[in-house]
Amino acid sequence: MKKFALIGHPLGHSLSPEIHAAIMEEAGLRGTYELLDVAPEDLPARMPELLRAYDGFNATIPHKKAVIPLLSGLSEAARRCGAVNTVCGGRGYNTDTVGFRSAGMPLEGARVVLLGTGGVSSMMAAESIAAGAATIVVASRERATGESFVAGLRAAFPGSRCALSAAATEEEKNAAVAEATVLLNGSPVGMWPNAGGIPVDPAALHPGLSVFDPVYCPTPSRLVLNARKAGARAVGGLAMLVHQAVEAQKIWNPGLSLDAAAIAEKILPRLAAELWRKNPVKIVLTGFMGAGKSTAGLLLARRLGIGFTDLDAAIVEAAGIPIPAIFAAKGEPGFRALETAVARKVLSEGASEVVASGGGFPIEEANRALVRASNALVIHIDGDFDTLWARIATDGGRPLGRERAAAAARHAARAPVYRAFCDAAVRTDAASAPADVAAAIAALLQP
Repeated sequence: MKKFALIGHPLGHSLSPEIHAAIMEEAGLRGTYELLDVAPEDLPARMPELLRAYDGFNATIPHKKAVIPLLSGLSEAARRCGAVNTVCGGRGYNTDTVGFRSAGMPLEGARVVLLGTGGVSSMMAAESIAAGAATIVVASRERATGESFVAGLRAAFPGSRCALSAAATEEEKNAAVAEATVLLNGSPVGMWPNAGGIPVDPAALHPGLSVFDPVYCPTPSRLVLNARKAGARAVGGLAMLVHQAVEAQKIWNPGLSLDAAAIAEKILPRLAAELWRKNPVKIVLTGFMGAGKSTAGLLLARRLGIGFTDLDAAIVEAAGIPIPAIFAAKGEPGFRALETAVARKVLSEGASEVVASGGGFPIEEANRALVRASNALVIHIDGDFDTLWARIATDGGRPLGRERAAAAARHAARAPVYRAFCDAAVRTDAASAPADVAAAIAALLQP
């Protein structure tokens, strides 16, 4: 029985045990894989024990660079990247390079923007230079940190023709992204438990851009969804995680033959489901009245194996009276205040779920801020007014949907807000069944 582990700090969201268990099962290996939370200050003292007790281990944040002085040697990939994620027999390796290459980023001649200066950024910068990138702009919140990182790259690759520079301000970063052909996220922005974050202004994303985001929790991240919304090609980090794990097992078990792509295809749906279970993320559906948010949302929740909340139903439950009665008693301002209060509770509590919001929910700035401060991804169900009016015209339970002209004006005013606020969108039309809409959203959320 072999023993493997992952060291890092913290490790609450790691999928590594599930991934390595699946790989070992596929390979017919008997072994265990543990999570070891090792504080940075404890790493030097723990290394002898780790090397003695385990047949191999992985290293993640914040140990990818700190572990290097404690090892007896480095592989060429680890030396080139200046980061280690796999240790075997006291020697350091970097299998993230294999995982990164599996994403298929078009790096030769590319104009690359690299976000962050940590271990994964070191790896992606080194691989980009080796692949023949034309330029790399390193974006860091601190200019001195970015310039120091760039200086390290110049020292490590003295013969490279790749033009290296640093960006520090949001304006510099977003301007560089607007001109880039490849965007690589080496920062933790957008990672659970801060899944509402996004490391660049979505307005800077554009068609022709290729985006790689190693963040895998949530899958997909807001960056990946917004990149696809902008017409860019975007790849998330879950498949990379599987590819690098397969490569680590090959290092720990010389002679092992495994098809990483086949294993990834087999286990990715299971891993995505495990992420929904372990790390609560809300899928907020927005759109005008009649878009089908409630019906499609329930079907989507069943497909994903997570819960479902209809925000309007939750408001009725909280108020104890139907929505038309709330409008009659408190007017639209009173309803909106109650809507925000109920949404705050729904978004902050409980497990992963699909949340069908009311048509006016994202129009309120306070509600948009509430969503972005939570672990939520926003999907807009978009439809033309004639299609939606045909669905709502006979529904007497909609206080704001009784007159066609007023509803049309409201739709025209709200549509741009829906489209700007969402992370991704699907269309509904006269031929769309709720199951079709649910399937389209599920496809957007695939690993």
